[in-house]
Amino acid sequence: MTDATTFVQQLIYGLSYGMNLAVAAAGLALLFGVYRVVNLAHGQQIMLGGYTAYVVSTALGAPYLVGFVAAMIMMGILGVILEYCVFRFLQNRPATDQMLASLGVFMVLGTIALRIWGDFEARSIHMPGRDSAIVIMGLRLDASRIITVAITLALFGLLYFIVYRTHLGRMMRALAQSEETAALMGIRRRRIAATVFFLAGALGGAAGALLGGLFNVRPTMGFQPLLMALVIIVFGGMGSMNGSIVAGLIIGVLYNLTVFYVGSTIGELAPFVVLLVVLVLRPEGLFGLPVRRS
Repeated sequence: MTDATTFVQQLIYGLSYGMNLAVAAAGLALLFGVYRVVNLAHGQQIMLGGYTAYVVSTALGAPYLVGFVAAMIMMGILGVILEYCVFRFLQNRPATDQMLASLGVFMVLGTIALRIWGDFEARSIHMPGRDSAIVIMGLRLDASRIITVAITLALFGLLYFIVYRTHLGRMMRALAQSEETAALMGIRRRRIAATVFFLAGALGGAAGALLGGLFNVRPTMGFQPLLMALVIIVFGGMGSMNGSIVAGLIIGVLYNLTVFYVGSTIGELAPFVVLLVVLVLRPEGLFGLPVRRS
């Protein structure tokens, strides 16, 4: 391939990877925007979502989309359980307590995964198009990448519809702006909290199914997406889902191009260097939300 064709191909691969990261980051951004918590256990929900898709679509032989939906549902339910058993009791505690508690949940879920699947062996998900390619104007693209882009766009559209076009979304946005005013309007915080944790968990499960389909599933797969998602939500603006999507695309493209042209070591560092520059020039991030005052 020519240099231009190679660049465009890597650009498209970076966009597809960035969209997958943006799905994971959108869950974290939703949690922080409405519930004001950074859930580090989200990384293990990504990992368990990948394993759920593996069990359903590979071990049980169901179609990939069935495993994908199962991953979203199971991780959504796990999110509700975490809200009910852990985060509900940490609502008025400092952010450090919440993060330490979620880190403890991260370790517990990781240990459970190791006990169930036994080792660090990578397992592949039977994803459509993984072993085939699509040629478009001289570009040879993995069909699985195109499928993940289509699924991600559908997820973003569904998320936008829920948040900005439904009564549930209006209640979530009202609670994000002012808990006191939302309570006076009759909005039940507990119900909204459970819904938000379900949606965030479902997005984590979706990210795990997508990343697992592209790069295999292993017990440690949740750490890097979690780290990248944290970079993305700070880069895009804490609590901003639009910022998470834009930042995810930027980070994905930057990471993929840097790894391809420079090397994996520099590629791992590049997103953090960009994050430092953004924090110096614009501390609130690209689409930073104003600080909510009580």
